[in-house]
Amino acid sequence: MYLYNIIDRKIFRPLQTLPMQWYYSAKKKYDLLDRGERLHHIVVSLTSFPARFATLHFAIKSILNQKLKPDVVFLCLTKEEVESEADLPPSVLDLKKFGLHVFLASDNLKPHNKYLYAMQTYSDSLVITVDDDNMYDRNLVCDLYASYLKHPRVVSARRVHKITKDKDGNLFPYKKWHHECRDTTAPSHELLATGVGGVLYPPSILPPESFDATNIRELCLNADDIWLKFMELKNNVPVVWVKNNRVHPLAIKNTQMVTLQKDNNRGNHNDKYINKMQEHYKTNIVSYLGS
Repeated sequence: MYLYNIIDRKIFRPLQTLPMQWYYSAKKKYDLLDRGERLHHIVVSLTSFPARFATLHFAIKSILNQKLKPDVVFLCLTKEEVESEADLPPSVLDLKKFGLHVFLASDNLKPHNKYLYAMQTYSDSLVITVDDDNMYDRNLVCDLYASYLKHPRVVSARRVHKITKDKDGNLFPYKKWHHECRDTTAPSHELLATGVGGVLYPPSILPPESFDATNIRELCLNADDIWLKFMELKNNVPVVWVKNNRVHPLAIKNTQMVTLQKDNNRGNHNDKYINKMQEHYKTNIVSYLGS
């Protein structure tokens, strides 16, 4: 499986990326987002920044093109980086007529912008988070929603890492966790949802402390996945992997040169964030792992 993942990442995905971008460049019309009666209101939320505005429409179009359409596509930007919607290119602004909603936040919490403002604005809705540098397959919303119906008090994710420990019961460094785990199919505290794959959060699943901007800044500003994991543990909320053939979506060309994920992994910043979170919240993540 490891060799397959390497081949897929290095060869197959790049070969598919350009045709998909050509497809979305040519596709100008999309059906309006869901207007029918449904038990649950679904919001797909993402954030972005000026350096990615030129390619942002590819990510949004992949959401507008879903088989099961959400009710809202929520794009959170910050007033620190843009003065108004007019700073967005026409390729993005043109998508408002299909259901895109642009939100300008006064406080910039970096990757946390992806979920925080959507959850506060749509507190009774299902919130699905995605990244602005990827294109998602058409089953994303459908798969996550089906998982929610089966596991309504669980965080559903299409890409997860399994938290692991050594033979003495000590937490392994983040790099030694079981990345892109596919062999744990039941809800578990051992799984870490990674936002890049698409994650569904049921309404009010997280404790109010999840939106504490001061603690976010002091403890885990650049690692929203880790922050959210600890918030889930505080509320005894497990994560379930949603089975799919490709756990990592297609990366949009020229968006991967500098990412928080690379910075956190290469600099071992994730381990620093985990230690800070454990110390502050008096929580040993190992205590949630199986034997």
